[in-house]
Amino acid sequence: MKPLKKVTAIIVNWNDKNVIDECIQSLLDQDRSEIEVIISDNGSKDGSIEYLQRSFPSIKIIENGKNLGFGSAINKGLVIAKGDYIIFLNSDLKLNPKCIGELVKLLESDSNIGGAIPKILHIDQQNTINSLGVLINFTGIAYPNLLGQKDPDWIEPFESACGGIFMLRREVYETVGGFDEDLFLYHEDHDLSWRIRLAGWYLKVNPKATMYHHYKFNKGVRKYYSSEKNRLYLLVKNMEVKTLVLIFPALLIVEISQLFHAAINNWFFLKAKSYIELLALLPRILVKRKKQKHLRRVPDKEITRIYQGTLAVSGIKNPLLTHLLSPLLNTYWRLIRHLV
Repeated sequence: MKPLKKVTAIIVNWNDKNVIDECIQSLLDQDRSEIEVIISDNGSKDGSIEYLQRSFPSIKIIENGKNLGFGSAINKGLVIAKGDYIIFLNSDLKLNPKCIGELVKLLESDSNIGGAIPKILHIDQQNTINSLGVLINFTGIAYPNLLGQKDPDWIEPFESACGGIFMLRREVYETVGGFDEDLFLYHEDHDLSWRIRLAGWYLKVNPKATMYHHYKFNKGVRKYYSSEKNRLYLLVKNMEVKTLVLIFPALLIVEISQLFHAAINNWFFLKAKSYIELLALLPRILVKRKKQKHLRRVPDKEITRIYQGTLAVSGIKNPLLTHLLSPLLNTYWRLIRHLV
């Protein structure tokens, strides 16, 4: 019998003493041994470190001293991770005892799968979907698949553009690298997923691998600012020039709509600031684009194959979005997608 391949779980902690122990314990309670647990702490001030050292002496703790953001904190753990498979987690997740084993099983079923994505349910409504893969509009706007809908209980594993949480092979990490540290908050997972797909692997959701999330939607203007800035960063960094030219009219319409939304909701100057910051980052983005030419194994036609024409935005319910902007984008995408 072959020995079980080792799994490393990296959890980011930032003043989450009240929930992180549940996450760690759910990892220790998996029906699969050989799980290395690493905590990457972003300068917590709530006594988390001391508490975890007392409660879980077997885990590894990295003290970053300050808030590095999610992706950079995960990168610290990736450097010392010893697992054949690596999963990164938020501290407010609780894993079903079979979750890790099911993710590994999916990765071992097909060497073309670079990342395995779990089904995430609300912890206080365990028949309701928090995320089952992620839908990506061709302008880069991401939306959790089936958010808020009833758990379909069982469906076959299916391909997804990206996933907020997923397990990847060590080979994949060593090929594409870790998270982009210029993305402090939001879309860092989308960027990593995109690079995995550029390199020729794909990502699949395994609905048998279940997690539960203490989910609270953040609709503050800082979320919109960071998410929108990073969305454009990803497009410029990862898309072929031809694709950027093709989507530009739709992108312009989306940006005008976002400017109106920003003006109405008091974050217009933050939106304007994001454009200035992106211009300042442009030289770094272009360097990364050049490096990714050596990584790319598939064209944008393959990358955008499962992108959506319709548009949904987390936290926004607006008839103009539903009945005007989304149908307009969908029509345009049907016209151009064969040209990508």
